[in-house]
Amino acid sequence: MKEELARLRELQQIDLQLDELEKAKRAILDRLDENKGFLDKLVEDLDTQKSELEEIRKLQKQKKDDLADIREQHDKRRKRLHNVGSTKEFNAVEKEIEVLKKSVEQTEEELLHLGEVIDTTEASIAEKEKKIDQLRESIAQEEADAEDGLSDLDKQIKALNDREDTRRDEVSKRVLYKYDFIRKRRPGESAIAAAKDAHCESCFMAVPPQLYIEIQRGDTMVTCPSCQRILYFWEDALNDEGLEAAEA
Repeated sequence: MKEELARLRELQQIDLQLDELEKAKRAILDRLDENKGFLDKLVEDLDTQKSELEEIRKLQKQKKDDLADIREQHDKRRKRLHNVGSTKEFNAVEKEIEVLKKSVEQTEEELLHLGEVIDTTEASIAEKEKKIDQLRESIAQEEADAEDGLSDLDKQIKALNDREDTRRDEVSKRVLYKYDFIRKRRPGESAIAAAKDAHCESCFMAVPPQLYIEIQRGDTMVTCPSCQRILYFWEDALNDEGLEAAEA
């Protein structure tokens, strides 16, 4: 059993290394996805702003047409003012001219405001397009760098997976089942721990004396009563490097 636990310790080292490599790989991929999402959002905002600008330009054109029409009516009323035949009619036309004059002023003010909005929006669009171009270049460079990093990580993962398969073949199905069960419940954490001075080195809880004796003997698989990790006697791990050197 001690030899099998030694194989299990090595398997755990491999699996923990794989966890770190997979974590590093996910971090790179998540970063690329985050960049793409940010770029997509900027492009979406830009498209929305361009649509809004188009609507404002349409409104500006409509206002210009309205202004031309109002001015035309204003000029007609002024000419008519010279041909009226009564004071009552004169006052009515003069009132219409005043209303049209105010309408001209209001429309001119609205056109001025629309012109300012268009200028501001165009500047914002130009700035956003510049940022998008810069971001695309930055993302392209980061993707190129990430491709090399991901390729290197995949090679390391492949090598460790091959070692993992070898070690798993050397451990009994019963022990593997327990090991895998603990790993699923504690992703990224250890599934096998040292027992030292009658304590579990992972959760630091005390191990009952009789159980500690069984761990020292190494005849059977023992789990920690507190954290349920598979336990091995800490002194046995001191021989692991020597065992690996002998196999090499």
